[in-house]
Amino acid sequence: MNQQSPYLNALCNQLETQLGFKIKNIANAGKCSEVLALEKLFISPHTIARMYGVVKPFRTPYKDTLNVVARYLNYDDWEDFCNNLTNVPFDPNYFLTEASDGFSLAVLQLALANEDFEALQLVLEKAKENENEAILFTAAELIGAYVRKSKKQKELLQLLADSSIGHLFFYECYVDEDNEKNYFSNALINYYLPKVTNDYKKLYVYCFVMSQTAHKEQRLSTYHKEFQNLTAQLDKKNCHFHELSRWIECLILIDGYNGVLQNSWKLHLAELIDLSTSLELNEKAWLFSRSLKAMLLFGFKEELFNYNELNESIDTLIKNQKKEFHSIALYVLQLYWISKSMYFESKIIYNPFRIHNILFQNESNEKTAIEFAVSSLFATGENKNILASNLEGYCEEKGVNWVLRLLQD
Repeated sequence: MNQQSPYLNALCNQLETQLGFKIKNIANAGKCSEVLALEKLFISPHTIARMYGVVKPFRTPYKDTLNVVARYLNYDDWEDFCNNLTNVPFDPNYFLTEASDGFSLAVLQLALANEDFEALQLVLEKAKENENEAILFTAAELIGAYVRKSKKQKELLQLLADSSIGHLFFYECYVDEDNEKNYFSNALINYYLPKVTNDYKKLYVYCFVMSQTAHKEQRLSTYHKEFQNLTAQLDKKNCHFHELSRWIECLILIDGYNGVLQNSWKLHLAELIDLSTSLELNEKAWLFSRSLKAMLLFGFKEELFNYNELNESIDTLIKNQKKEFHSIALYVLQLYWISKSMYFESKIIYNPFRIHNILFQNESNEKTAIEFAVSSLFATGENKNILASNLEGYCEEKGVNWVLRLLQD
């Protein structure tokens, strides 16, 4: 399956469990359609096959389709399913029996809680055989939550850096953008980087550190030289969209701190638009949001607001946003979109969406800053004064200064 959303993965897993068979081909999808029809619930075999990636390319199902599947699973609708889903996606093997000795989230959680590193290594080894994306996503969230608060943080990070599955769970899946006291940056440089040989993973390390340094310390990282030497050998066409978005962001940061962004910003945005044409909507959100934040850091708000081609793409993203694709990237674009609308005194009425805390615990600082900023745009009277007097201090403390640049007149 190729689903981007853990909720959609969980829904598909529950459906297969309820049906009692896997959906791996068109025949399975047809059988599923027939079972649903017996309950007066109708989805075509082709739609079911596409939802499971049997028919390429995968596309996120329409909400009406998700509502039908949710009702078959005894939920009111898709939204009710999401609201009732905990941060541990459904899996029939969540609780192991003596006869089952595979990877278990429950055992992982216990090993983390007791900081039993020997047991944790065994659990991680078993995780290598698990192909359930929703379960792996949850494992990464679980590990991230424990690492952030652990008194043995250094030891945990070193252990994770010693295994490929540890890389996947923490450094490549659970990317801690909050990076309190630079613990994540330091772990990337000291533990993760020496273990990886893939140049695109090295690119991710340099880009992450450069972005953190730029936004939180207001300077260009010394790793910009390594970044430039490495990217001279790489091809943007081979990048994952996260690598691509970080690459473009860092090019803007380098020009900004070298004082030449005034001459190059249009070239960066033109490349951004060109690269975005082959990406899905949720992937475009990441590409645009990171570059927007970098440009806002250097006060290019009006230039961005008046760059029509970029804004047309962002308008499309905002107007077509879907609940299952909410991300911090789309959250950034929402604040930008609202600010731009108010700047041009648009009469469009827009109700901001809000993303759930559980799935964004590693980006809570930026999420909170965005919510403060959105609130400040709609507030009046004493509420507006309270927000105005506190927002600047919060953004500066947490290194989210691009928000302030966006709101400034």
